[in-house]
Amino acid sequence: PELLYSLGNIMGRFDSALQDFSHPAAQRALKWNLQRAGWIRDYLDHIASPERRTLIERFLTYFETEIQPLLSGLRTSIIHNDANDYNVLVDDSADSSGMSRQVVSVIDFGDMVQSYTVGELAIAASYAMLDKADPLAAASAVVAGYHAAFPLTEAELSVLYALLCMRLCVSVVNSAYQQKIEPHNPYLTIS
Repeated sequence: PELLYSLGNIMGRFDSALQDFSHPAAQRALKWNLQRAGWIRDYLDHIASPERRTLIERFLTYFETEIQPLLSGLRTSIIHNDANDYNVLVDDSADSSGMSRQVVSVIDFGDMVQSYTVGELAIAASYAMLDKADPLAAASAVVAGYHAAFPLTEAELSVLYALLCMRLCVSVVNSAYQQKIEPHNPYLTIS
């Protein structure tokens, strides 16, 4: 939990530092940008499992009808957009308080984009949940760390879970599509 808290905290500090930063290159079309997540609707047929396809289609419809109308009220900023376990640096040496395994930095800035600021947290939490016995507890630790560093608004809290689920949907659809294009590339099935 402390490691996950530190992940949220560093991403919150990252977003706090970037909240007033802008750059024309951040205004780009990127399939990983949650502002453009609706692209997956045209690719659902690439999911082989009818059950998974139905689940994602049902969630996408919910997202489009119930959540999208709320998104215009969210803060936007340039975000890292890819805080997964392959893109964080961890210091596993204990400090004076006995704390260990703290996220100290992020790498791979290739997916940075202008998007919903809370999307940063949704992405970090979605990856943190993978393969956890209690995924909601894992996500809660990330959220707590983020909120301590960069407080969330009520509007952001109200859509956070839906954005988190949407990132997972984008990952599943993109992976299914990419596997059809490059069936022998194991990297495409990591998450």
